[in-house]
Amino acid sequence: MKNVYLKALVPLVIFAGMQGLGGMTILLTGESIESLAIAIIISGVLTVAVLWKMGMIGARAFTPEKVSGRRLALSFVAAFSCIIAVDLLSELLKLPNLMEEQFIAMVHNVWGVVAMIVVGPIVEELVFREAMLGHMLRNGVDKWSAIVVSALLFGAIHGNPIQIPFAFAVGLVFGLIYYKMGNVVLTTIIHIVNNSLAVAEMNLLGDGTGDVHYYDYLGLGTEATLIVVCGIICLIATMRIEK
Repeated sequence: MKNVYLKALVPLVIFAGMQGLGGMTILLTGESIESLAIAIIISGVLTVAVLWKMGMIGARAFTPEKVSGRRLALSFVAAFSCIIAVDLLSELLKLPNLMEEQFIAMVHNVWGVVAMIVVGPIVEELVFREAMLGHMLRNGVDKWSAIVVSALLFGAIHGNPIQIPFAFAVGLVFGLIYYKMGNVVLTTIIHIVNNSLAVAEMNLLGDGTGDVHYYDYLGLGTEATLIVVCGIICLIATMRIEK
């Protein structure tokens, strides 16, 4: 079993290595945010190509037989109730966004938008759900151990304090959806929609993104209540998705 966990780290190492190498090259040479976005896209494509060659990603990841209207609806409810709850919680905890300036610059560049709402979600779902989580599930690791490990690593790889708990919580929900569906079709769709909404928000608010706080409009009590309610909705919806 130890070897299964070790091999499950291979996609993470390849993903982090490719992204890190591309990002550091651009930062050290002082190139533009557009060059950084293109490097992220190329790194992502290369990561998927390497994992496909290794057999850790295959056509099974895109098989949509189990996708139905009910599963789609429940998955969206589960994912976005989780997203709302964690967004509100992150705000209450006042977690810093160390990459806010880079994100804002990215959403004003066409390659940055492609990286954030197309390539990023597809690559991350293939790496963390199909290659990592799928490998563990196919090799005897119990459901919850595999889902928690993949979610923890999904959170850790983001590095940005405001994104870590968000990515971990979403990783748990996406992991359970993947376990029940056996493919990344739904999680990829939801991931793309979520990132698209985030890009739209940053385009709309621009430099004022970090100045918008829900508790200014809702109040702390209402915000805390919403966190609990959304968490309960997420739990119920996730458990009702049939395997």
